[in-house]
Amino acid sequence: MSAPGRRNINDIFNRARTLEIPFFQRAYVWDTDNWDRLLDDMTNVTARKKPYFMGSVILKQRATPSDGDLEVRSVVDGQQRLTTIVVLFRVLYELREDVSVFRNIFFTYTDRLCLQHNHRDIAIFDAIATGGLTPELRERYPKSRVLKAYDHFHHNAARLSAIDPLTLLSQVYFVGIDVGHDEDEQQIFDTINSLGVSLTTAELLKNHLFDRDDLGLYRDTWQHAFERDEETKAYWAATITSGRSRRENIDLLLQAYLVIQSKADPKYRGDSLFAGYKRYLGEDDVDKESFVRALTTYAEIYRKAIRPELLSQDIDAREPVERLNVLFLGLNTTTMVPYFLYVLGTVADPGDRAQMLGLLEAFLIRRLICRDTTKNYNNLFASLVRNEVATPAALAKRLLAGTSVTDRFPSDEELRWAFDHSRITNQQARVALYLLEKTIRDDSRHSTSPLGLWKYSLEHVMPKKWRNKWAPLADQAAIDNRNRLLLTLGNLTLLTSSLNSGIRDSTWETKKNGNGRRHGLLVYGRGLSIFDQDLELDTWDEGAIRARARRLAEQAITTWPRPAEPVD
Repeated sequence: MSAPGRRNINDIFNRARTLEIPFFQRAYVWDTDNWDRLLDDMTNVTARKKPYFMGSVILKQRATPSDGDLEVRSVVDGQQRLTTIVVLFRVLYELREDVSVFRNIFFTYTDRLCLQHNHRDIAIFDAIATGGLTPELRERYPKSRVLKAYDHFHHNAARLSAIDPLTLLSQVYFVGIDVGHDEDEQQIFDTINSLGVSLTTAELLKNHLFDRDDLGLYRDTWQHAFERDEETKAYWAATITSGRSRRENIDLLLQAYLVIQSKADPKYRGDSLFAGYKRYLGEDDVDKESFVRALTTYAEIYRKAIRPELLSQDIDAREPVERLNVLFLGLNTTTMVPYFLYVLGTVADPGDRAQMLGLLEAFLIRRLICRDTTKNYNNLFASLVRNEVATPAALAKRLLAGTSVTDRFPSDEELRWAFDHSRITNQQARVALYLLEKTIRDDSRHSTSPLGLWKYSLEHVMPKKWRNKWAPLADQAAIDNRNRLLLTLGNLTLLTSSLNSGIRDSTWETKKNGNGRRHGLLVYGRGLSIFDQDLELDTWDEGAIRARARRLAEQAITTWPRPAEPVD
C-alpha cells in the first residue's frame, strides 16, 4: 500500500487508466440532501478559492489491464463521491455547452469513460456521461438515483451558474490511497469500516465471487436467491436476535453454509466470516460455480425452514421444523442452525429427518429445563457437521455419549427433579410450556383456538408477592420453601391474556374467578391442557404446585423421550 497523498480531480481521473467500481457493489444512494450540500460547498469553493477536502479514495490495482495498455484500478472506497463528481461536471459543461472539455477530463486517451460503474447503475451512468440519455432509458430506470442526481443538478441550473468547474479542478482534493493487487483485501475493508461505511459479509462475498464476466451466473444464482424481488430482499435483510446481538438472515445463512461446506474445519474460523470464506475459496479444489449453486440451494432451504412469523401464529405440532423454529427463535439462540440446515439439506428420507429433528428438540428442551449450560453448543453442533452425523441412530449415539453438563442428554429422573426444583427464565418457561401444550392438546376437546407463542403470556399462579393477600406461613423454612416453589414450572402457566394488575396478586379465589369486569384464570387459562384441571382446585398451595410439577414432568418425558442406550 502506497502512502496516502493529496489528489485533485485530475489526479483521480487519470486519463491513462480506468477506475472500476466492483460490478456487484451496492447501488448509488446519494439523495437530495447530499446533492444540495455539495452544491452549497462547491459554490463556496468557487467564491473563496480555497482548498476543499472531499474525503478519501481507496483504489486497488488490478492484476492485468483490460483496456489495451491502460491501468485498471478497482474503487474500494469513494464510489458515491466519484459518481457525483462526474454527473455534476457533466451538467456544468452541458449548461456551458462545452461537453468537449468534460470529455477531456473524464474520458481516457482511448476515448473510454474513466469510471466504469456497477451493474445496477452502469446503463444510466454511461448514458448520462456520453450524452446518450433517452426517454426509453428514463422509463426503464425511473428510480435510478444517478438519474435523479442528474435531473436535480439541471433543475438547479441557477445555482450551478455560480460554480466554476476550473476552480473545482484546482481546489477540490481527496486523500488518495493506492493498494497493490496482491495485498490483503480485508485490510482495505477494515479501513472502510473505520471511516463509517459498513460492508456486510454478503456484499464482500458477492464482489469476491463475481466480476463483470459473471453476469449470467450471478443472475441465475445470487440474484435469484437473494435479490429477485422486494419481498426476497426484505427477508434476507430481516434481523434475528442471536444471543446479545441481532444478525441478518443472510449473515446467519452464510455462517451456516461455510460450516457445512468446510465440514466445520476450524481453520476457516477467525475474526471475520468473510476472511474464512476467502481462505476456503482459495483452496485448489473449490469450484466457484458449484460453490455458488450449492449456496443458492441452501438459501432456498433456509428460507423455507427459518420462519420468524411462526412465533406469532399457531404452529402444526406434528411439524418438527415448525417446533424447532419456536425453540431456537423463541430463545434467541441460533447455534444449532448450521446442523439444522445440514439435516434438511442432507437427509433425504422424511421420516429420518423428522426423527432427527425430534431428537434435537428433546435434547435441547431437557437440557433447558435441567438448566444445563449452552456454552458448548457451537462446538457440539459443528462436530455433528464435521463427523457427517446424518442418521437417527448416529445422532442418538452421539447425543447419548455426553456425560457432563456441557453435553449430556438428561435422564427421566433428572427431568423429574428439574420440574420440581429448576428455576428457568420466563422466556425459557414460555417456550417449554408452549411446546408441551401443543403436544398434549386435543383440539377436539377445546372450543378455544390455539395461538402462537408470543400471543400467550406467562403467569405465576401463586404470585411472587403472595404476602400481600395470601395466608401467612408459620416459620422461615416454610417461607423459603414457598419462595422456591413459586418460581418452578409447577407454578407457571400460559394464559391467553395477561391478568389485570389488581387480579394478579389477589387470593386464589379472586385470581381464579376474577373481580367484576376483570377476568381471572378461569377465562384466560381455560382450554389449556397444561392447566385446565388445576382450575378445578379449591386451594392452590405447595402441594398443588408439586402435584402439577409431577404431572407436567411425566407429560414432558413422553413428549421429549430420551432414546434408548445403544447396544454394542
